[in-house]
Amino acid sequence: MVAKEGKPPKPLKVKTMPGLDVGPDELKAQQKADSTLHMYWKLADKSVDGAKQQFFTKKGILYRRYCGKQNTDNLIQLVVPNELREKVVSLAHDDALGR
Repeated sequence: MVAKEGKPPKPLKVKTMPGLDVGPDELKAQQKADSTLHMYWKLADKSVDGAKQQFFTKKGILYRRYCGKQNTDNLIQLVVPNELREKVVSLAHDDALGR
């Protein structure tokens, strides 16, 4: 969205969902407790030459970096713990922006 000169952009309206009001400390705890993420914690911050994806931590939170073709499509994604995945996917697909 482009703001008109002198006017701030309108805030994005996002649907709220019960159970997704998770703070950083709770997210860290859920990520650490999730047995499906153990292998990714082991891979975190290990550089692998030529790998399209890499896992890393920032302020104790696990993320995935994906490098696309010719390193032009670099994406950083939050690694969502199993406990929150269904809610996150539902929010992404049920929201007006997910259609």
